[in-house]
Amino acid sequence: MKRTKLVSVLGICTAVSMIMASCSSGKKEKETTKESKSTESTVEATAGSETKETEPEGSESEPTESTVSASSDENTSGSTEDTTSAQPSETTPISLPGLTAKDVIKFGSFEQDNDTSNGAEDIEWIVLTVEDGRALLLSKYILEGMHYDSDSDASWEDSEVRAWLNGDFFEAAFNDSERASVCQVELETDEPAYGRHLTTKDNVFLLENADLGKYFEMIYWDETYQLAENCFEVMTPATPYAEAHGAFNITMNKKSAKKTVTEYPEVNGKVTCAWWLRTSGNFVSISGSTISNVVWEPGDVLKPYHCRCEMEDKGVRPAIWIAVDTSAS
Repeated sequence: MKRTKLVSVLGICTAVSMIMASCSSGKKEKETTKESKSTESTVEATAGSETKETEPEGSESEPTESTVSASSDENTSGSTEDTTSAQPSETTPISLPGLTAKDVIKFGSFEQDNDTSNGAEDIEWIVLTVEDGRALLLSKYILEGMHYDSDSDASWEDSEVRAWLNGDFFEAAFNDSERASVCQVELETDEPAYGRHLTTKDNVFLLENADLGKYFEMIYWDETYQLAENCFEVMTPATPYAEAHGAFNITMNKKSAKKTVTEYPEVNGKVTCAWWLRTSGNFVSISGSTISNVVWEPGDVLKPYHCRCEMEDKGVRPAIWIAVDTSAS
């Protein structure tokens, strides 16, 4: 009897011992599993942290965009930073082996024959200079007829013509790849008549007085008020499209420019139009001279004249810098 009880007690103890061992083993497994999950969570968190840190590096490698400065009709503060046209921060050079000044190239397109049914025509540009991997281009013809601004004394910075050039024209005349080759440049513009000195950043712009003497090697409005022969290099007609928008073409003859044709008969029959410069109120006249608050009427004397920015009969002759590769391929 005692032996039976002893066996029963030992059996119970053994069972209890096995249960406790099993519980202990289960606890260790749970702790091990918990530690494993904790380790996996730590690894995942670390990997996630590393991923977040590397994302900006990837985004920095993408091309950035800068805003083109242009003013709108409603802008009266003088700031031109609120524009919609965008340009890559780095320009893409165009391969033009052997490109030199006075070459004529085609780049972009714009309506010119005033027949929209056949699409826009290629824009022809005169190369004014090639330097430091860039070329300065001036449209061969006057592409648009419009005023400089509706305000008679508007500055280049706030002018409607600048807004149009860097906005509607820039978008219409060039596709994405062409815009990528146009350089945004910082321009200095003096307007002594208004006591202004302006610094702007532009993709498309107008030339100024000094550019004519620099790139066309011409003498204009010297102390004797005589025109130099090279002045006629800057004479050009407005396209039919520009003429339809108000640009006024004339044919040089003894009726329209008696003195000019008499002194320079080679210009007889030449069709030409006045075009704006970026200095407020300044433009290249039909006879090739620069106007600055005075006007020379052929066959007459100098007369004081207020060159109003809202004059509608002048034309727009855009200028751009583009990145070029002139090395032989």
